[in-house]
Amino acid sequence: MTKCNPVRQCKIWLALLLAAAANAATAADELTWGIEPFLHARNLAATFKSSRDFLGERTDTRIVTTTGANYDQFVASVMRSEYDMALLGPHTGLLAIQKAGYTPLLQCESTLKAILLVDRNSAYRSPQDLKGKRVALPDHLTITSMLGAEFFRPQAGAPAIEVQYRFNAFQVDGPLMALKGEVAAAVMADEVYDLISPHIRADLRIIGESRRVPGLSLLVHKRVPQERRDRLRAASLEFLRTADPRVNLFVRTCVASEKSLSEEARRQLFPYVEELKRRLP
Repeated sequence: MTKCNPVRQCKIWLALLLAAAANAATAADELTWGIEPFLHARNLAATFKSSRDFLGERTDTRIVTTTGANYDQFVASVMRSEYDMALLGPHTGLLAIQKAGYTPLLQCESTLKAILLVDRNSAYRSPQDLKGKRVALPDHLTITSMLGAEFFRPQAGAPAIEVQYRFNAFQVDGPLMALKGEVAAAVMADEVYDLISPHIRADLRIIGESRRVPGLSLLVHKRVPQERRDRLRAASLEFLRTADPRVNLFVRTCVASEKSLSEEARRQLFPYVEELKRRLP
């Protein structure tokens, strides 16, 4: 029978403890940043690489950007608190603050609205012209989709406009469907419309614009230590104020602001937060 060697056992336990400590340190120095999937995953990763690297360097943190296969999956991950940080729509942001342990890192001062697009050569001039037609909407959980549906609801004594909705995982797909004749019109956020190529925009025409609502929210989970949250906030504000908006999507879609959502903005978003709750599985 082999005798137990106390010295050897101590060395093994010490090695295990050091490995565990190293893994814990690595985990503490790594944060996941979930980004709303308004672009395809590959484009999203490339678009946010510079902001990810900047925040990582300023905070001595390895930041891993990620997203969901679609908005439904992304929201489910947010509500399970899977991300340390999240860039997301304002109504989803408020719900994440209420239900998933997140706190505001910063609120983009820029606002967003839904626009209704058609092929520039089509005969459609207003939402009323789309009666009985197919209309592409972003994922049903997005605030853009909710705003887009308002184009066809009863207004000022006029009856509702009956259309057939076709929901898409990515906003950028809708206009292409309209140009291919797969749908008569498409709804997308104005800030995403500005990102599509100029030659595609030249073939489109805007026939409707929704009300404006608060823009994107950048959140951080409360499990992230306060000192690191403060550094992330400072780094985010610095990046948004210094990066070139002509070449950086994050800067173009999020004007830096040290203000939080006002009570008026929260009241404006309330019906969309409630609608999001109803639509969640």
